[in-house]
Amino acid sequence: MHFTWDEKTIGWLLDAADYTGFYEKLAEMLLPYIRLRGTLCDMGCGMALADVALAREIGQITCVDVNDAVLTVARREAARRGAENMTFLKTDGLHAEGRWDTVTAMFHGRVNEFCAPYLAKANDLLLFVTHGADVNKGEGECANATEAAAWLDERGWRYERQDAVLEFGQPHRSMEEAIESSGAFRREIPADELKKRVMSSIQPTGREDFPFYTPKSRSFAIFAIKRAENEHLL
Repeated sequence: MHFTWDEKTIGWLLDAADYTGFYEKLAEMLLPYIRLRGTLCDMGCGMALADVALAREIGQITCVDVNDAVLTVARREAARRGAENMTFLKTDGLHAEGRWDTVTAMFHGRVNEFCAPYLAKANDLLLFVTHGADVNKGEGECANATEAAAWLDERGWRYERQDAVLEFGQPHRSMEEAIESSGAFRREIPADELKKRVMSSIQPTGREDFPFYTPKSRSFAIFAIKRAENEHLL
């Protein structure tokens, strides 16, 4: 999926997150791996919505990203929800300086590039989330679970893996918005074909704020890599 971070795409993603509760549910799945009241750094945090959901259970969260637009949203969402224990750092994750109990990377980067550097910054573990095994990604994008596991296995990394699927569809304020938003996230599809796809999948909701909804499930895998079990690979 290729898209540009701008006011509209950010707004649509926030709508989807609020409507489906995706990041709250993801945070619930991540929490059992994380040291409560400890420190956490999210590399490539994006809008940091999972971090906002985790903030009430974590002592201090550092959110790292290179994009000003998403960091602005992340700060706003943290303030809106009273997450005062979150700080924000504009840099690439590989250049972020510090040590934290847990380092996370959610749908961010390729495991061969970040696994050892990120684990080296973690006291306890690296926790990364990647696309599900059924998702085919383009060159340079976040790997899927099969690719990530194959790379880890080949090099002898020890890890825990949890596969899951959560609803992460898109609510719409109008039919016109449904077509526009779908086009923003699927620019490789011709306009006439895109409209056919939207019309075939969209559902009425009976709600005044979002009268239409395009259902979509998102498959992903959580990989937990403990430093103590992999110290020899750093």
